[in-house]
Amino acid sequence: MSLLLSAISSSCLLREQLMVAAPSIARVYGSIRFPANFIRLFSSKKLGSSDEKPSFTVSYLINSCGLSSKAAISASKKLHLNSPENPDLVLKLLNNHGFSKAQISKLVSRFPAILNSDPELTILPKLQFFHSIGMRTPVLTRLASANPVILKYSLQNSIIPAYNNLKILCKTNERVVHFINRVAVRYDFIHGVLKHTHSNVALLRKYGVSESCISFLVTNHPGTLVIASDRLAKLVNTVVGFGINTTKIIFLHALHVILSMSTSSWEHKKAIYQKWGWSESNFLMAFSSYPLFVGLSEKNIMYKMEFLVNEMGCEPLAIARYPVVLSYSLEKRIRPRCQVAIVLMLKKLIKKPYKLSRFLLISNRLFLDKYVTKYQEKIPLLDVYNGKLSFRELGFNYEESEVKLF
Repeated sequence: MSLLLSAISSSCLLREQLMVAAPSIARVYGSIRFPANFIRLFSSKKLGSSDEKPSFTVSYLINSCGLSSKAAISASKKLHLNSPENPDLVLKLLNNHGFSKAQISKLVSRFPAILNSDPELTILPKLQFFHSIGMRTPVLTRLASANPVILKYSLQNSIIPAYNNLKILCKTNERVVHFINRVAVRYDFIHGVLKHTHSNVALLRKYGVSESCISFLVTNHPGTLVIASDRLAKLVNTVVGFGINTTKIIFLHALHVILSMSTSSWEHKKAIYQKWGWSESNFLMAFSSYPLFVGLSEKNIMYKMEFLVNEMGCEPLAIARYPVVLSYSLEKRIRPRCQVAIVLMLKKLIKKPYKLSRFLLISNRLFLDKYVTKYQEKIPLLDVYNGKLSFRELGFNYEESEVKLF
């Protein structure tokens, strides 16, 4: 330890002596140049220290565009500014066309090169075009800041041709704008429309998907049409392998669910239902019946299964046969209906066992007519249904209300 301290002390002393002797060395060895690393070794200022002056580009991105230091440094790797003249014009144009400061900051951080664009010849015509097809300013600014791809492409060579393709598919400008609004945040929709939409539609037709179903897809799940065609082909084959009829809307729902989920997410959801006694075949049966149930959150699933299975006595397999039940609101539909049925059972007005399909799947109007209004003169069931009257207030004690409904 003493040797280490002695070495450090000697090094510091040598540095001080060299710095003091520097003028004398220069006089004696005037023309001798010392290597840069020799000079840095004894320099008191470290390169890259906080007192280094940032470049003009970084300063402009921070002070004029609102980027953080980290974001500005990252953006400056894709951008070089010599003066504020053109960038100022770009920011002014964006501001005049409804972009907020936050949106401009997000746009510049994701597309720094826009500051070198010609505002009048390059940016303005694109904004005007999207307005001309009916896209409102709040929609345009939101989409452009979230995914600047709609301002990156050439208007004549890419944006207008993509629009023409969409117009053929969507029929009206209103539906074109709806399509763009649904996909522009997540996808490079211009590339997708130009490269994949035509072949994707042809693929779906080949598998028997009707024109009405394709129209449904355009309106409700347009992202499916802009993904790479080979990827869509694999997804279609997967869904067909589940035995789902390609002529039905349910096929499109299944396709959308598979597209939006990773393999690990799919396996995780399957494992959740297996905790409740479902086999893999039960899970696939449920998916073939109502694909959207797979998209429910784990918390949502557990909450409803706990109530239906443990509190109401429903068999897990019955839920697998009618998975649409899991999409219903527990507080607004499932629990109120169960409470009404329990009262009717305790009053011996209906008998067990009660079928899940007859009870929870029927429309609200039919349920009220069949199970509430019909008995309203004998029991204030509408108050029970609306949560205004408890079991205790009806004269039932807690134990009596613990009735297994299914």
